[in-house]
Amino acid sequence: MRLRNVAFVGPHHAGKTTLVEAILALTGAIGRRGSIGDGTTVTDHEPEDVAHLQSTTVGFAHTTANGVDISIVDAPGFVDFAEEMKQALAGVDAAVVVVEADPGRIVQTQAIVDYLESTRMPHIFVINKMDRPGADFSETLAALQGAYGRHVVAEQLPLGSAETFDGFVDLAQMKAFRFAGDHAAGTLSESEEPVPAAVEGDAKRMHSELLEAMADFDDHLMEELLEGIEPPLDEIERDLCEECSHDQVVPVLVSAGLSGAGVAALARAIEKWFPSPAQAPHLDAEGRPLDPDPNAPVVARIIKTSIHPQSGKLSIARVLSGTIKSDATLTNISRRDEKVRLGGLYRLQGKKQEAIAEAGPGMIVALARLESVATGDTLTSNGHKVLLPRVPVGEPVFAVAIKPKDRIDEAKISQMLARIVDEDPALRLERADVTHEWLLLGSGEQHVAIAVERLARKYKVEVETAAPTIPYQETITGGTEIHSRYKHQTGGHGQFGDVWLRFEPRERGTGVTFEEKIVGGVVPRQFIPAVEKGVREALSRGASGYPVTDLHVTLFDGQYHDVDSSEQSFKTAAGMGVREALPKCNPVVLEPIAHVRVIVPTTYTSTVIQQLTGKRGQILGMNPVDDRPGLDVVEAYVPAVELSRYITELRTATQGLGTYGWRHERYDPVPGNRVAPKAAV
Repeated sequence: MRLRNVAFVGPHHAGKTTLVEAILALTGAIGRRGSIGDGTTVTDHEPEDVAHLQSTTVGFAHTTANGVDISIVDAPGFVDFAEEMKQALAGVDAAVVVVEADPGRIVQTQAIVDYLESTRMPHIFVINKMDRPGADFSETLAALQGAYGRHVVAEQLPLGSAETFDGFVDLAQMKAFRFAGDHAAGTLSESEEPVPAAVEGDAKRMHSELLEAMADFDDHLMEELLEGIEPPLDEIERDLCEECSHDQVVPVLVSAGLSGAGVAALARAIEKWFPSPAQAPHLDAEGRPLDPDPNAPVVARIIKTSIHPQSGKLSIARVLSGTIKSDATLTNISRRDEKVRLGGLYRLQGKKQEAIAEAGPGMIVALARLESVATGDTLTSNGHKVLLPRVPVGEPVFAVAIKPKDRIDEAKISQMLARIVDEDPALRLERADVTHEWLLLGSGEQHVAIAVERLARKYKVEVETAAPTIPYQETITGGTEIHSRYKHQTGGHGQFGDVWLRFEPRERGTGVTFEEKIVGGVVPRQFIPAVEKGVREALSRGASGYPVTDLHVTLFDGQYHDVDSSEQSFKTAAGMGVREALPKCNPVVLEPIAHVRVIVPTTYTSTVIQQLTGKRGQILGMNPVDDRPGLDVVEAYVPAVELSRYITELRTATQGLGTYGWRHERYDPVPGNRVAPKAAV
């Protein structure tokens, strides 16, 4: 059977899931269309998808149309879930980019299309929601061409728009098609008719533009156009299939997913224009193409992991070569050639698992109960040493501190969180170095919030979340000398320790140093380490409750008692001395300063500079990104406390196009016009 593997991608709320549902209904894969509002669609089956009325994870489905087996990946469109989309795209050969008929939203496709082009993945655009009030095909097409060039070219011209949208002109065939049937059921048919006179001029012009775009990659077609010869239809269609499948031209179609308008033509485009697995071989980590031969050794890539508390773990894989049997034992090349045995083999129709006996090259299937296998791993048949390149996972840009609401869950929270992270490689679980809080990090505020919801639903572990505690420090700006004596008399041996300590500030970032300048043994040498220990322990909590740093402490005098002195008594005396000295040394609270690097379209550069300045940022510079025209990089020093929700604010201000990274730079005193925070006791 012929195969196609296609992902539906695009901005959130563009209608991807609705289009997938319409294709499944039209081709008979499902008996009745579901809806987003009712939570009944095939690919948005997770409770979080239903609750938020949007995809929060990739969904899988399959259907058959005109003898072609089509595997569909429905990718979330919200920017927080972009890393999940990238992992899933490693399993397909082409993409349908769904956009609304609104030129103002085309900018939101930038990151998606940039990624598709970086991987040379064939794709088409579908201008969806043509039946909505205000739908504007011409301006949306112009916005697409302005953003991505003249090889983005219309293959369909809509007939009407909004409530009058009732068909399209196929610009390759120069034929019109009208929609007919039950709009409510969403399975409209198409009836052929001549191109209406009212749009004939536009259709001819756009037909010429389509041919000219294709002629850039076909010398024979170019000669025909220069000689004024109209190419035969079979040549046009052959060129369109060839050039779309090689990512040379990007055809633009029209649709209205809710009514099913244009869905039949979209299904035909997937069958005809997109490459089969045999035409688009994937490459191994050495850049060598894999042989899509069912009799070759098995090579498969894990593109998604899903864990259900009752039914167990599913590893969704793209088979690249060979044939996997349902009871096969495979080798995980990514995990030191670990042997793994399948607990079942399935095709997925949303949450429905359909058992199959075997899967050959090009198929997307679910492998059951491979506990040690992770997203991105390469599985092969025994002895076959082929490693596939991993899809890089972006660095987290948002974090929350988490702790269980019930103390009874403390023992299992890390284990349950590890399972959530196993399902989504873009999540990360870390223990903060200074505050020792558990941090859950992800690609955005909603990304992390959804993970917390899944934790509660799947594993019955509810957590409290908060902004991560800022690791403030303290230091001193002046010096002093302190005499500290600890004397305690009991019925037997007493305790006696007497020290003189000098405190001096040091340069920022140099830490704490200790030295002794004892003359004449007034403090015996065996007690000096105890003095240092007492000093350092007392400096772990300064006047404002934060660790004290960047100072030098000198033990220069003292006294001892032959009987009552001990290590503990000198340690206690030293700690008392630190606590007495710090308020006399003009202490200040230090806040961590981050080096922030923001990448943003030039249009928003001034907005970003204003944002960072408003966050007490020190702008270091602004420069164009060398290899990405139209983008600027803005660098600044910004207090870490100002960055807890910055990714959300940045995306809101830039239509989701801005991104940033940061690293710790230094500590600076909290400005005098701000109230220095007190540490929690």
